Amino acid sequence: MTITKMKSIKFPKASYDDWKVEAVHSLKGKSFDQLTTPTFEGIQLQPLYTEEHLKKSLNYAEMISSSKQDSKWMIAQPAVATSAHEFLQKTVDQLSRGNDMIVYLASTSSFEWSSEELNQLKDLIKKHPFYFSVENEKDSILEVFSLLSKEELQVVTGYVKGVSVPSVNMLVSTSKIHYAGGTAIHELTGALLSFAKIAENTPDFSFSLAVQFSVDTNFFMEIAKLRAFRVLWKAFISAYGVDETNIPLFAETSLRSYSKLDDTVNLLRAGNAAFSAVLGGADALMVYPHDVLTGSTLTSERIARNVQLVIREETMISKFIDPSSGSYYIESLTSDLVRESWALFIKIQSMEESSREIYLMDLVHEVHSKRKTALSTRKASLIGTNMYANPSDIVSPSVMNEDVDRLAVPFENLREKFQTNSLKSAVVSFGLLKEVKPRADFVQGFLQAGGLNPLMSPVFEKVEDAWHWLNKNEIAYAIVAAKDDLTKEIMPSLLELKSNDMFLDVAGKFEEETTWKELGLNGSIYAGQDIIAKMQELVHWNEAGGHTDET
Repeated sequence: MTITKMKSIKFPKASYDDWKVEAVHSLKGKSFDQLTTPTFEGIQLQPLYTEEHLKKSLNYAEMISSSKQDSKWMIAQPAVATSAHEFLQKTVDQLSRGNDMIVYLASTSSFEWSSEELNQLKDLIKKHPFYFSVENEKDSILEVFSLLSKEELQVVTGYVKGVSVPSVNMLVSTSKIHYAGGTAIHELTGALLSFAKIAENTPDFSFSLAVQFSVDTNFFMEIAKLRAFRVLWKAFISAYGVDETNIPLFAETSLRSYSKLDDTVNLLRAGNAAFSAVLGGADALMVYPHDVLTGSTLTSERIARNVQLVIREETMISKFIDPSSGSYYIESLTSDLVRESWALFIKIQSMEESSREIYLMDLVHEVHSKRKTALSTRKASLIGTNMYANPSDIVSPSVMNEDVDRLAVPFENLREKFQTNSLKSAVVSFGLLKEVKPRADFVQGFLQAGGLNPLMSPVFEKVEDAWHWLNKNEIAYAIVAAKDDLTKEIMPSLLELKSNDMFLDVAGKFEEETTWKELGLNGSIYAGQDIIAKMQELVHWNEAGGHTDET
């Protein structure tokens, strides 16, 4: 075929229906619904989004673009310090290295300020935007505002979270809902409920507010969450008859998915969340260092700041006000969040005031339970924690954010239990290596996620050889791995030789398990099992007198 003929070839345009027919054909009799993905928000994600999907929902792209005046965002990294003097030194250094804001977090930096240090801080906040997060009005950093004149208070740009300071903008945060396990819909609804409470007491409230969202690793959902907020804000101020104004949107990378197990993976989580926050249109962004749970260092703090600098300098994102505008998927997801969040807001707002927060938090806690179940059964993954866990990881004590109900905590607790009271375990394989290896590897990964690092036996043919190896290695907990037919064949013989002081499980689910338990089997390990429940069973057995490895 000549080049001329190749250039003249035309390919027929495929429609969504054509694609769906091919997709169903490839499923070989399975339902097309298997390709949809349910979210914790209750939204069914489609396998493919087209222009037709967008036509079925409202397109808010123009509204979102008009609600953000600047395509850039402020880098707002906190200065972690143990004294006011160190805080000021770090702040000045960070401002010279790419930071755009003065950021104070009381959770890590609560200390006393001298009059000289407060005056130095006053000079800084007159020149730079600031963000103070305090626990209560007694935090001495707040005294800096008494040093500013009324005229100076009118021109400084800053926000305070945690308390209301006269003449200073208030920052409304949804972090309580986020860290309790809330979805994007719950967070958006919570923000609207907070605004409604403020609006009841302050008629002209819109010019003195900012909002803060924690951004997790669900990349597209987090982009849509921030975009949806700008639409909801416009609807809210319109409903309250307030002059239209743009509200500053702060974002921070979430600690909900952070783990002390293989904490360098937290850097990937932070990068993922930071990029989605920028694509979602955040006006200011804080990225937590990957080792923040156990104590950040100058190096990890620099890396966290550089996450934002790389995005700003190495991409074209900062050139566009709404980079994700026009994406069929994100536009559809944004519309879904707007619709569902506004409906939930209206429903809760119509309730008695005393019942509103209780109702919302009940919804949040229900979802949080589902999140934990999805992780403990490995239907959702937390890399380095419940999947691909590194058995050499040591759980270090937390130095901050101990009140955050992180998803990795149950797995960290198991690791600590086995660090303190070790349990020598092994996976005992039978049959042919190529046939048993996938099942043995699964059991190994399962146990490593639960805090154990089992020995992997040779592949045995005889039951007697396996028991000799187990006794020689002083194994207290063993799991038998073999193909189903072979497992059924060897288990009775294995159980005849089992000693009473060994905990023995079988890999897989078998109808014969009840009979085997009567012969001495303790249990089983299988796909979809609750890792936390299984490993806690082993912890209790071990602490009650099971064998431990003292060497």
